[in-house]
This record gives sequence, C-alpha cells and structure tokens, in this order.
Amino acid sequence: PLTPREVSMGGKSCIVVDGSCTTLVNPETGDAKAFVLDYSYDSMDANRSTADNGRIFQEIGSNMVSDALEGFNTCLFAHGCSQTGKTYTLIGQETDPGLLPRTLEALFQQEEVVSGQIAVFASFYELNKEQVRDVLRRDFYSPGGLKVRMRPDGSGSDVEGLCKIRLETMSDCEDFLAQVLRCLGGIAQSAHTFFTIELYNAQDVARSASERPVPFSRIHLVDLAGSAAGSGDLGSGFIGGKPHATPQDKSLLAWANVMSALAENQMLAGRVSTAQTARSAKGGKPQVFVPFRGSVLTRILEDSMGPRSRSYVIATLSPSHLVYRETVNTFRLIVRTKEVKKVARNEQVLRAYLGDSDFIPAAGGGWRWSYCTKQVEESSSGSFAQA
Repeated sequence: PLTPREVSMGGKSCIVVDGSCTTLVNPETGDAKAFVLDYSYDSMDANRSTADNGRIFQEIGSNMVSDALEGFNTCLFAHGCSQTGKTYTLIGQETDPGLLPRTLEALFQQEEVVSGQIAVFASFYELNKEQVRDVLRRDFYSPGGLKVRMRPDGSGSDVEGLCKIRLETMSDCEDFLAQVLRCLGGIAQSAHTFFTIELYNAQDVARSASERPVPFSRIHLVDLAGSAAGSGDLGSGFIGGKPHATPQDKSLLAWANVMSALAENQMLAGRVSTAQTARSAKGGKPQVFVPFRGSVLTRILEDSMGPRSRSYVIATLSPSHLVYRETVNTFRLIVRTKEVKKVARNEQVLRAYLGDSDFIPAAGGGWRWSYCTKQVEESSSGSFAQA
C-alpha cells in the first residue's frame, strides 16, 4: 500500500491488479500498460485477501527447495524501489517469517538433510560499489573487498575467503538468522545483499577436510538495491531521482543485459549459449554473447543464471504514481526473464551424487530414468509481482 510519506506527498495509486494481470496507468497521459505474470498479489485494498510470506513461499519458495534437491542451482531476485518490501519478503518478521527462514525450515524437513546425507552451508554478504563484503565477518573496512575468481573448470565464479556456516540442526538455523538480523542494520541502502545456501554431499565434505568440494546445488536469495526514497519528483521517474548512474545502477543494467542476451539466444537458437564470443555454428543458428563478466553481480550468479539453473524474480512495487516510470522499468525487466529457457546440464553432478549413470534430466521440471543422452530444454524462469 501507499506509505505515509507518499500519502503526504499526494501520491495516488496507478496500479490495478486483476488475477495475474497487472495494469499500470500513466499519470501524465492516462495510457495503460498491462503485464501478465505468473502471480500478482494486491495489498492495496484492506477488504481483499492479501498474500503473506507463507502464501508466497507455498507458491514460489517450495519450488526452489525442490529444484535445489534435484540438483538445479536456484536464484531468486527481489527487485523494486526501496521501502516496497523486498527485505520483508526475504526475511520477514517473527509473526510472518520470510522466504529465507521458511527455506531453511523446509530443507531441514527433508529426510536426506535430517539423516546427514546432505550437508547445508549458509553465507551472507553484500555487493556495494562493485566490492564484495562478508557481512557475517563484519569486514566492511577491508580494502578492495573479497576477490571473485572464476573456477578452474569455467563453470562459474566463487567469492574467495567467504565465511560459510555449516547448519546441522534447526537450532543452527536460528543462530544464523539471529546473526543476519543483527547485521541488517549495517547494510548500506545502495548495496545488493546475498543470502546463499549451498548443498553438499556429506561424504564429500568428510573426505575433503582441508578443501571444500563443489556443492551439487546452490540457492541464492538476492535483495537487489532499489532507488532511494527522496524528492518524489514525477519528472525524475522515481522517488529520489539521481543526476547520474551509480555502481548499483550499472550492475542492474549488466543483469538486464544478461537476461536480454539469454532471451535473445533462446529466440535465435532455441537454446541458451554461454559461448565466449558471438558466433554462428557451422550449419547451426546464430548465438549471442552473454556478458556475465559485465558486473560482479552477474559474475557471482553466473552458475545460477545460465545452464543447470532455475531463476525466479519477485518485483515489489509501490502503487504510487510518483514512481511510475521506475515501476514500468521494473516490469519490463521481469517480463523479459519469462522469455528465457535454460538447458539442464547437471547429469555429471547428479551421477556423482546418486551413483547411477542412467539418471538424466527430463522435460517438465523433473527427472526420469532413461538410456538416452540427448539434452532436454527446461523452461525455468518465473516472474512474480507484489504491489
């Protein structure tokens, strides 16, 4: 709903939600733009049933847990202006826990996790001015931040020196969440924050005491930096209009460019390509270069946006007409993600984990037994909006 500050500034609602269709009305011209998403939640009308975090987890977060247990790297982005509920959706409060505590709770209800077959590690870090800071270690003043380096096999990048806490019981999860809550107050409003959960084969962790093995799946919950509340000038396009682009704006642009390139690859070639150069395969269809290295944000999330991954986007929106243009830009980006299809390529990881050479991915979001080795395309991006 409208915040007290927006009400005092004369803000009026410019969003109409009808089922999964969300319509934005231009306050200057009266023109309407309609966007059809997987889910839309309206909290403007107190007489209507609104979606709490439990419903959002049931419809979105439970799919992330299932995807991770099946071997997919999973990433959920919370995108929108500041003070629209991004952090509340991910963290929540005691009476209405967010996606992070509900995800941990769901993981520790799985037999493989409870029995110790799967080891769970969690980390919490921020990206501010293209520098990575480990929030749990409170190294806000270390020069240059943590280094992000590509893995030897080229499958993605890792953050060196990141503190990863092993979670063995729900008590450990509660301690981790308590640390997160204590550290949230020190996070800059202009920073992207990452909550990362990694799942390992417990036997691999026990064998590799000195060097941690590669996880068979990751869950990233990313709170993208939003526009700061400020002047409320309609001409600026959003509350707190800035005269120039910030590093956070540039990283969001790099993220949008990656999404656009993935979608264009899908349209041109029928499959996602992570080729290092734009080229046309002999006798094949043209491929578009995907600029994962355009920003630290996309470098960190490369393995969760490309092959062997599932991506979700939650847009938290202010219905105020003062932020109309920013809301339109948010919608354009998340609708673009719906055009992306991913190619499942985690046979090697799952074979090593499950010890069966005949276990391969199947269409429809699941796994099946087969002796076929053909790659199968996965339609794996989801978009959601909450006003």
